[in-house]
Amino acid sequence: MLSSLIQQKQHGHRPDIVFDVGYVRNNGTPTTESVCAFFRDLGLQIKETVYEDMSEIQFRGLVRNRQLAGCDTEWILFADTDMVYDRDFFDDLGVKLEGELKDERRLISARRISLDKAFCKDYFNREDARAYPCFVGGTASLCSQWPIFQNSRNVGAGYFQLVNVPYVKEKFGGVYVDPLKNKDWSWEKMQKANSDRQFRRMIGGVKRIETKPQYHLNHERDNEEGRHLTVQR
Repeated sequence: MLSSLIQQKQHGHRPDIVFDVGYVRNNGTPTTESVCAFFRDLGLQIKETVYEDMSEIQFRGLVRNRQLAGCDTEWILFADTDMVYDRDFFDDLGVKLEGELKDERRLISARRISLDKAFCKDYFNREDARAYPCFVGGTASLCSQWPIFQNSRNVGAGYFQLVNVPYVKEKFGGVYVDPLKNKDWSWEKMQKANSDRQFRRMIGGVKRIETKPQYHLNHERDNEEGRHLTVQR
């Protein structure tokens, strides 16, 4: 994902991208801190929303509440970190935000190309010998050659939820979900981000748009394995 952000073409319309990642301190192999430091040195603007333990971060709506509160950009894109973007993705999106979407106040969503599950799992478990963190050149071109699982317009996963920040702060108090009514499941219940649906209803529905390709890298999942997984996160 971060490699594809760095490779975005600039034709004058690309938004000024700030990447805000929520994570638990000193966790993962490699740690998220080391990944952030590596890509920050390559020029990516990165904010870190850091947690001391897993107690809160397992509820995605609560994490997004905190990220919204600290957001000072005009638009915020809530996205999963298993996404890879076409090189013209954000330039094309910038044109839309300056034009046809400038007054849109609903949640904006777009389709994704979800790549073949078995292929992705095998690639990351067996074939990819790179030591991470590292820069992956031609990221979107690489993904465009992989077999496809499905072309999906589903917004349920919350992988592309784009909203106007000033509107959310003025109209809804700047929250993604009421923390007292958050319906997210914990990891003990195999984790499910029901707050995404709550947010879409709160903001008044969904505006679907067409974008340049965004690729979803499939991976091992809790509900398929029957336990909480961290190996491919």
